[in-house]
Amino acid sequence: MKVNNICIFCKGIADTREHIPAKQFFKGVPDKPLITVPSCKNCNIGFQKDEDFFRQFNAGFLMDRSERAKELMENEITRSIQRKPALGHQMFNQMWLVDAYTKSGLYVGKMTGYKVSDLDRKRIDRIVTKIIQGLFYHEFKQHLPKDWKVRIVWIDPKKSKELSLEELAKTLKWNIIKDDTFAYGVNYVSETYQSMWIIDFFKVPCFYILLMDKEAKHNRVEYNRN
Repeated sequence: MKVNNICIFCKGIADTREHIPAKQFFKGVPDKPLITVPSCKNCNIGFQKDEDFFRQFNAGFLMDRSERAKELMENEITRSIQRKPALGHQMFNQMWLVDAYTKSGLYVGKMTGYKVSDLDRKRIDRIVTKIIQGLFYHEFKQHLPKDWKVRIVWIDPKKSKELSLEELAKTLKWNIIKDDTFAYGVNYVSETYQSMWIIDFFKVPCFYILLMDKEAKHNRVEYNRN
C-alpha cells in the first residue's frame, strides 16, 4: 500500500485528509497554502476536543502579544465557547493578569497568565505530537517511526536562554504557512531524518521539539548546517 493511502497517526487506511495544524487556526484562508496529510476519520474525530482546547489555550495565552490571536479569541473562539461553555469556564478559571517586565526590569503593564494543570499539559503535548507527525510527513514524505523519542520543550524566556534558541533558530530551514498565525523551522540529520524543530504560533516561538531514534538518545547527533 502506498504511504499516502495510510493514516499517518494510526497506520490504518486513510479515507480523508487532516490539516496541520487544525484548519480552525486559519479562518478564511483557502486550502492551497495549508498543510494536509493522509488520515482516517476516526483519528480526525479523536483529535477534535483536544484541538479545540489547544486553539483556545494558544490564542488566550498569546492574545496580549498578537492581534491575530486576539481577533481569534474575540470572534471564533468566543462563539465556540458560547456553544460549549464548559471548556470556556475551565479556561477562564485558570487565567489571571500578571505584572509584566522587560529583561531590564522596566514595567510594561499587565499580561495574561495561565496555570497549566498536568491534564492540560498532556492534552497540549498530544496535539503538539500530532502536529510534529504531520510536519515530519510533509517534510520527508514518510511516517514518523513509532519507536522514536519525541521530546517536547515548552518555550519560555528561561528555556529560550538555556537552550540558546535565538541562535538555534538561525540554523533552521523555516516554512511560514501564514505570517501572523503559524510557522515552523527544522534541521535534520541527512538520511536518518532525526531532527530538531521550533513551532511558532502567532509569531511567538512556543515549542522546541527533538525527534530521535532510541540509539541516538545516547549519542551525539550531527545536524545539517545550511
